Amino acid sequence: MADTGGYRIVRKTDIVWEDRKNVDGWPSRAGMYYDDRENQLCMRLIDYPVGSVEPRHVHPGTHATTVVKGRALIDGLELKPLDCILGPSHEPHGPLEYPDSCTLFSCFQGSNDHSAVGELGSERHYRLIQAPTIEWRDAGPGMQDKILVDHGAGRLLLRAVKFAPGAALNAHTHPYMQASLIVEGGAVIDGESFGVWDYFYQRKAVEHGPVQFPQGATLLSVAMR
Repeated sequence: MADTGGYRIVRKTDIVWEDRKNVDGWPSRAGMYYDDRENQLCMRLIDYPVGSVEPRHVHPGTHATTVVKGRALIDGLELKPLDCILGPSHEPHGPLEYPDSCTLFSCFQGSNDHSAVGELGSERHYRLIQAPTIEWRDAGPGMQDKILVDHGAGRLLLRAVKFAPGAALNAHTHPYMQASLIVEGGAVIDGESFGVWDYFYQRKAVEHGPVQFPQGATLLSVAMR
């Protein structure tokens, strides 16, 4: 992780991947971006190979997980890039099928100890969010966003943010942490160019930016309000 322009940045080429069979016995691998201990929020990529299945399961923590490549099948729905799965603490959800392989961006709060279960619970609080059903809204000059998760995951707010070619963010601060994953296009910070699946973390009350988007970009933005 490198500090640039007030951001802590992880390039996709620097991600260290690990086999997750030693975690839950299911065929996948995980690449860590940042384990934010202050906010108890672990952000990483999860990669499932072709034809794999994640059994119905529960975990003590809560996750907001976004498809960034491929597709996932769950509850008769097909989830594609920018679609999300909100998995609350201690509530069974799944199974999830990955017929063509799938890469997910996982924001996990608390313990991720998974346990397979046979049945869904009597109440359903987990949610499947299909991004195309949510309208883009104006969020500033050359900028649009859509809220993917704003409740059900504690303080976590997850948005998709789209920048038009030539748009820019001026230097600014936040009263809370924020992190972003580039899912389309690219960004320029302090003269350095960043591309798809590069990640930058913004500490609260620390000035960061400016950021340019010469060719435009779509980001997944994570905040702990």
